[in-house]
Order: sequence, then structure tokens, then C-alpha cells
Amino acid sequence: MTLTDDRITAERLEELLGDDSVPLAHRALWLLLWECELKVLDLLSLETGDVDLAGRRVTGVSGRAVPADEGALSGRAVELLAGLIGARATGPLLAVGGRSLGWEEVVRTAEERGHGIHAFRTGGKLQRRADFPAAGE
Repeated sequence: MTLTDDRITAERLEELLGDDSVPLAHRALWLLLWECELKVLDLLSLETGDVDLAGRRVTGVSGRAVPADEGALSGRAVELLAGLIGARATGPLLAVGGRSLGWEEVVRTAEERGHGIHAFRTGGKLQRRADFPAAGE
């Protein structure tokens, strides 16, 4: 069994996002987990039409609308997704060779880099809390 960190730092995320040996779909997933309030399985179910690159947000997932504050995308995420989508008008958003990423594949890829897949979301949440503490903190 591989030991993994339960959260990831912003510095480590930057290293991983810059690693071109990792398929772009995985790097995009990691950044979306870091930035958004969406769960792994929700992100894996996204289609290209569920993302508004011009509006910089995820608009829907699994047939439900995504509130703007849960699906906001940074400029970097938009760039990664634009590169990932390319000329595709339809199909899975997070795909390698036209095949959508699956749960076991994303878990394995993250663990090969020393992290659990949930570490990206946990790290992002901790970073957002540090950047924007709740009232009274």
C-alpha cells in the first residue's frame, strides 16, 4: 500500500501542474479539485458543454445547475481546459484519447505522485479558508 498525504500544498500543486509527463486531463482534474467546490465523481462526469470557458465557470453537473461560487474557474483552469477540449464540441471533459477518466485511473495516477486524490480538494479548501477567513475568525 502506498502512503499518501491527506492534503497538498500550493507549492506541490504547482510542481504537479507543470509536470508534462502527467496527462493534461489529470492535471486539469487536480486544478479543478483545488479550485472548485465540486467532488471528484462530479468532475469526472462533466461533459464539454458543462463548462463555460468564456464565463470562467462550470455551469452544470449530473443534470443540476452549479452555483457560481462552487464552479468558478481561474484563468489557469480555463487555459488548461481549453487545451484539453481543443476542437471537441461534445464528449467527456476530462478525457485521454477520447476516453473519459475513470475513478481507479485518477486514484492510481494521484497515488503514483504520492497523493490521495482527495488531497487536492482538501488542500484547495484549506488554501481558500486561509485566503478568505470566515467572519469572526
